[in-house]
Amino acid sequence: MKRTTFLMVLFVMLLMGVTSVVMGQNKPFLVVLDAGHGGHDAGAVGRPTTNREKDINLAIALKVGKLLQQNCPDVQVLYTRSTDVFVTLSGRADIANKAKADLFVSIHTNAIERSASRRPMGVQSYTLTLRTAQTNLEVEKRENSVIQFEADGAQKYSFMNPNSPESEIMFELMQDRDMQESVNFAKLAQEEMVKTGGRKDMGVLQANLAVLRLTYMPSVLIEVGFISTPEEELFLMSDEGRSVMAKCIYNAISRYKTQHTGRMSNLEKIDTKAVQQQIEENNAQLKEAIEQAESANETEEPQPEVVQTPQTNPVVVLPVTTPTETTQTTSTSNAKPVFKVQFLSSPKHLVPGSTQFKGVQGEAYKEGNVYKYMYGSTTDYNEATKLKNTIADRFPDAFVVAFKDGQKVNVADAINEWKNNK
Repeated sequence: MKRTTFLMVLFVMLLMGVTSVVMGQNKPFLVVLDAGHGGHDAGAVGRPTTNREKDINLAIALKVGKLLQQNCPDVQVLYTRSTDVFVTLSGRADIANKAKADLFVSIHTNAIERSASRRPMGVQSYTLTLRTAQTNLEVEKRENSVIQFEADGAQKYSFMNPNSPESEIMFELMQDRDMQESVNFAKLAQEEMVKTGGRKDMGVLQANLAVLRLTYMPSVLIEVGFISTPEEELFLMSDEGRSVMAKCIYNAISRYKTQHTGRMSNLEKIDTKAVQQQIEENNAQLKEAIEQAESANETEEPQPEVVQTPQTNPVVVLPVTTPTETTQTTSTSNAKPVFKVQFLSSPKHLVPGSTQFKGVQGEAYKEGNVYKYMYGSTTDYNEATKLKNTIADRFPDAFVVAFKDGQKVNVADAINEWKNNK
């Protein structure tokens, strides 16, 4: 055996020995939630391209963590990322390995080429194997493609070659201890997403995924749906859809934890009919909005719509603008740019007091066929950032937008103008 091979095997055995601790009744059950992609790695994108996998993954992961923290005092939650940042595959695994996690759950969103004639729908749960089936090669290539964003990725993940002796030895060492438990959790997750969440079953599968290869505990990668299929894209971009997937993953973790600790937790129930009705309403309204936009007279000047809330705090829908008008609009006035915090978007106009607002009061504008909801208003960018932070616990994906003379403008340009006027 080569010396490097021996050292690698020894290293793996030491790690496995350290993490093989018998769980006591008082020991917290540690779950690492891994929101796939992030930062400059958007993952798969939808239509429009502002619908990004990284945002879906993070939103669901945070919802799962919140459910665990609220309902399972014996569970400790650790995130590989809780904001929109890039984390390497090895960095994600390091977080779990150093914490000696009991379970690693990686959340992803599926996609295929839009040119493909098929439009698949459904959920999948992946565990590790070296011997990838041809049908799973597409997922393997896509999820491992994150390596391209790492400068030394090719060298760092050289052991991913299934023909290398190091890979075979590492795989044999870990499979007896963790593989069966990974499959066990994957089955629970798939069952919850299909039976409780009402999603289409695409099976428990195996693939040679780097993020699973690097973790030394039961590890599963979950694909929550296809962003490349319009029906599932709308589902995953809605708060209802993300909540459904989060509850299903939470239930699977709770059931798995109960199996290993004997400590039971309450499971979440999902009214799939109500959720489906809501999604169908969204689809119907989106279709109607598209048809109206296509037939509308572009020269007609829309009038602002004002809706009064019970708290007399108006929700204003600004005139419809196109991306060209909003991003290229220039003004010769001396008006200062106004910064606001966009915290929510929806294909339909939400009624005042909707639970989707989570208690945040603000205004809305319609861009294309989407209503976008904003919080606060200030000419000071620093104040806008503070406003964003005040609702970050409820809307972690919120971000600052800018307007001038009633038109949406480029935020970077607005910030530069604000700096020059200070």
